[in-house]
Amino acid sequence: MLDIQGGFRPTPPSATQVKQTSPVPMPGTAPAAAAPPPAGPKVIEIVRPDIKVDTEGDTKRLQLAVERMNAKMVDGGRGLNFRIDPALNRPVVTVTNKETGEVIRQIPNEVIVQMAHSLEDTKGLLLNAKV
Repeated sequence: MLDIQGGFRPTPPSATQVKQTSPVPMPGTAPAAAAPPPAGPKVIEIVRPDIKVDTEGDTKRLQLAVERMNAKMVDGGRGLNFRIDPALNRPVVTVTNKETGEVIRQIPNEVIVQMAHSLEDTKGLLLNAKV
């Protein structure tokens, strides 16, 4: 706060600004009763749902869908071919020239597919025991 004469006059702290401190016990007196410790966080057990996955059924349905897509592409006159690669365990899409049979594009690339196959072939060379 400014004084009338332009000087600075300190303002006394308000009640909310005053920090409450615990009194220092006098020697020879009993210490004040301590407040109970704050309660810790509650531990709640998470119940995980039992999810059952039918991987064989999913694989069969995926293979059936790939066969249907290939049939549609042949009927449509397009040079698209779909297949599931066992090493990648993912679909591979091939775009071919209908007249020459030349592969125009493959997704994922042929190099990636070959790397996956070579990794699959060398899988048991380093470790061959199951834990």
